[in-house]
Amino acid sequence: MQIDLETVASGTSFRSDVCIVGGGVAGLILASRLTEAGLEVHLLEAGGLTNEERSQSLYDARMVGNYHHGTRSGRHRFLGGSSTHWAGQLLSYTDEIFLPRPEVAHVGWPISGADIASYYPEIFRIMGVNALPFENFLLDGGPTFPVESDDMRIRFSKWAPFQFRNLGKTLGKKCLQSERMTLFLHANALSIELGREGGRVEKVIAKNYQGGTTDFTARQFIICAGTIETSRLLLASNSFHPAGVGNRHDQVGRYFHDHVGIVAAGLSLPDRSRLMKWFSPYFIQNTLHTAKLEATARLKKEKNLLAVSAYFSIEESSESGIAMVRHLMRALQGGRLPAEAKLDPKKIPRQFYDLVRTWVDLKVRGRRYPSRDASITLRMEVEQVPRADSRIGLIEKTDALGMRIASVDWKQSAEEGKSLRDYSSVVDAALKSLGAEGPQWNRSLSSEPEEWLKGSFDMFHPMGGARMGTDPATSVVDRDLRVHGIGNLYIASCAVFPTGGSSNSTFTLMALALRLADRLALSRS
Repeated sequence: MQIDLETVASGTSFRSDVCIVGGGVAGLILASRLTEAGLEVHLLEAGGLTNEERSQSLYDARMVGNYHHGTRSGRHRFLGGSSTHWAGQLLSYTDEIFLPRPEVAHVGWPISGADIASYYPEIFRIMGVNALPFENFLLDGGPTFPVESDDMRIRFSKWAPFQFRNLGKTLGKKCLQSERMTLFLHANALSIELGREGGRVEKVIAKNYQGGTTDFTARQFIICAGTIETSRLLLASNSFHPAGVGNRHDQVGRYFHDHVGIVAAGLSLPDRSRLMKWFSPYFIQNTLHTAKLEATARLKKEKNLLAVSAYFSIEESSESGIAMVRHLMRALQGGRLPAEAKLDPKKIPRQFYDLVRTWVDLKVRGRRYPSRDASITLRMEVEQVPRADSRIGLIEKTDALGMRIASVDWKQSAEEGKSLRDYSSVVDAALKSLGAEGPQWNRSLSSEPEEWLKGSFDMFHPMGGARMGTDPATSVVDRDLRVHGIGNLYIASCAVFPTGGSSNSTFTLMALALRLADRLALSRS
C-alpha cells in the first residue's frame, strides 16, 4: 500500500511492527526482507516516486572544511535513493579490512567478513549478476595476469545491468505488492522521540511539505537515511538529551570519511593498446567485470599504507553510439525521460557501427573493448584515516520544514597522499612488466606532500558519523547495528562504517541490511 503524507490530516498516528526511515538501498532491502518474514512494515520516504526540487533542496549543507561534492551532488531524495543514479558497481571488502590495522590507528570493525559473506549470493540475485567470485577467477583456464604478486592482487568488480540498479523499481515494486508493507511518501522524519527512561524510542515524528505532522510508533525503528542525514536526524532529536539521540559521548557525526580519488596517469596510444588487452572489461555469464589492482595486506603492513587501489577508467566520446545508449539508460534508471537528443544524420552510421562492434565484442569475444576515440586514464582511490575532527554537525539556520541544516567538516590527511604516492610506484612497475612504456603520471603524486590535494576528489561514498563498535564511549552502534543504550533503535547506513576499505560501500551495506533483517525477524519469533 502507498500513502502520500500530503493527504493525511496533521496529528494522525500510525503503528507497525517496524518503522524504517529512508527508502534507499538499505531501507528497501530491509522492508522487502521483513515483510517476507511476516512483519508489518512502515517505510518512510522523504521524497516522492521521482525527483522533486522541493525535496532535493532539503539536502543543502554548509561546507566547513574541504569541499565534499557528494554532500550536494551524490544524494537523491526519492524512492530508491542513491540507487536511482549509481553505476551499479559491486565488490566486497577483503577480510583484513575488518581487522584493527596500524595504518588506520588500530580502528577495526566489531564483525568479521565471515559474518556477512553468507549474504553475498542474495545480493547477486537482487542485482541480477552472476555468482562468480570477486577474486581473479580468470586465472582458472583464462589469461594469467603477471602483475599479481606479494604487493598487488587483482579482483573484479561486477556491474549490475541497468534494469536492476534502481531498487525503487525492483524491490520497491515488490514491497508495494505486499499487504504487510505501507510506503509513506513525502514523510520527512524530523525527530526521534525517546520514552521517559530514554532506553527506547517511543515514536518518530514526520512532517509533510504542507507543514502537517504525523506520529509513527512501532516495536522497532531503523534509520536508513544515508550517512549525512542519519547524523543530522540523531543530532536534531534533542528533546530527551540536549546533544541528540545516541550522542551521550559526543560520537554522533564524528569520523566522517569517504574514498579519495585522483586521476593518476594518462596513457600513450601504444600503451593503451597493450594494456587494454588485459584490462578491458570482461563479459562473463551476462555480467560485466572490471579489474581492480589492490595493494595486498602484506604490502599495506610493510609500507604502512591505507587500503589503496588502481583501475582504468574508460570514457567514450559523448557523440558515440555507446554514450548515447548509456545516456538513455541512465535517464530511465533515474525514473525520468532523457533530454531530447539532437540526431546528426552524418553521425548515425558511426554510432550504429559503435553499437554493432560493442555487441559483437560482448557476445562473441566476451570483452568490452574501448574505441579509438575513448578517453582512458589510470585512476587511484584510497580510504581515509578516521578522524574525530572530520565531522557532521548542525548550524542554526533551518530548512523549509524547520529542521536545522547540516554542516560538513570533511578533513583529509597526509597519510592518504602517502599511500597514493607509494602505491603508484608499485603500479608503475607492474604495468611496465606488461610491456607498457610508462604511464604519464600526475606530477602531484611525486611533488610536495600537500600537492596531491589539488587534484584529489571525494568519490561520493560518504561514511561515518555513527560508527560501529563495542565501546559506547567511542562508537554509536554495536555489532548488530543497535544504538548503544536504546533497545529498539537501529541504524542501517554507511554512517556505521568504521573504515572505508578499497571498494565502494554499497555492497557491504546491502549485506549488513540483510543481516539486520534476519536478526529482527528472528527476535520476533
